[in-house]
Amino acid sequence: MSAASSWQAPTKLCSACGTLTQTAKAFCPECGTTYGEPGGGSSASLVWAAFACAAVSVLFFPIVLGPAAIALSAVALHRKEPHAALALCLSIVGMTAGFILGALAYGG
Repeated sequence: MSAASSWQAPTKLCSACGTLTQTAKAFCPECGTTYGEPGGGSSASLVWAAFACAAVSVLFFPIVLGPAAIALSAVALHRKEPHAALALCLSIVGMTAGFILGALAYGG
């Protein structure tokens, strides 16, 4: 038996879905989360999407983008992503500021 045929893939535990699998892949076969990143690999994009929605909601569509930013940051917070609490706070502030600016501009 050669050394190549006796090699076994390492056992890995997914931090996002809890799947224990023996794989050489860099991501979980069940949920697609990248191994080695706290809370998952795709979740960091949730925080950045929440920041973007919060920033845009100040000037455009706070009634749609504000709740979207809050929902994205809440999911990121549930996944224990870094900066998720800041994203949640900025989402609320951005939505509120958007409503105030809209009322001042159009309620006049």
